[in-house]
Amino acid sequence: MKIDWEKVGVKKLAAIVSDHLRKKGIEAVLVGGACVSLYSNNQYMSYDIDLITDSPIRKITPVLEELGFKNTGSRLFENPKCKFLIDFPAPPVSVGDGPVLKFNSLETRFGTICLLTPTDCIKDRLADYFFWNDQQSLDQAVMVAKRSKIHLPEIKEWAEKQGEIEKYEVFKKKCTEEGFKTEIQ
Repeated sequence: MKIDWEKVGVKKLAAIVSDHLRKKGIEAVLVGGACVSLYSNNQYMSYDIDLITDSPIRKITPVLEELGFKNTGSRLFENPKCKFLIDFPAPPVSVGDGPVLKFNSLETRFGTICLLTPTDCIKDRLADYFFWNDQQSLDQAVMVAKRSKIHLPEIKEWAEKQGEIEKYEVFKKKCTEEGFKTEIQ
């Protein structure tokens, strides 16, 4: 398959990289802003692909080099023809202080992407809002809630455990102000 790296989108890139890693025995989970991009139909555009894996960088490096991505130091990879960076945050997959155990699978013609569920994607964004008061992350959480079926009681329970019920209420109010009602799975 010939890949036009200059025109590749976030979904296609995540699928190609995930599939290539999987074929080499490396399982990875897509997290972060790229999940928001996928769940918001690119209303928010992330320019990095965050993948969490238990595999060491020394095992990942030759696999990504096959796709034209070079390690720029530590955990980042870039291809000069591609507008996206690939980053490997440290494992395990977690949101706030809790591990994530359930994932979604997104089938594409370029491969399968293992990624956070919409509910965990929202918790991931809300964590940045809760702990660093990042308003952009709050907006991203609302974007995902607007377009996805989520489990609101789970998000509320998680927010309570984080000691951030007031900020959860801000999220819920902002969702209501956007003129939609979140659906519960």
